[in-house]
Amino acid sequence: MRLRLAIVAAVIVAVAVVLSGWPREIYMRFRADQLAAQIERYHAAYGKYPVSLLEIAGAPVNGPIYYERDLESAEVYYLWFGTGVGTVSQYDSKTGTWHGPQ
Repeated sequence: MRLRLAIVAAVIVAVAVVLSGWPREIYMRFRADQLAAQIERYHAAYGKYPVSLLEIAGAPVNGPIYYERDLESAEVYYLWFGTGVGTVSQYDSKTGTWHGPQ
């Protein structure tokens, strides 16, 4: 009986974790960090950040990770991806930090 309760509890916890979106956010953040590394390599090679991801071979152009270079400062860019209905996680290159989900 205890074993059965332990299995049911483990299944409930696993379902709750998956439904929370937490594993997807960790995976997307990993992919976004890889993209940020590509962007930084581009910056090191050309002395500027790309205007769009079209300038970086193999970069996702139409999502699920999005890129924007700051309009006021060509030395700042943002990456973001959706984390749920109406929420995003965003990377700010100026501070080197992630914000979100918001």
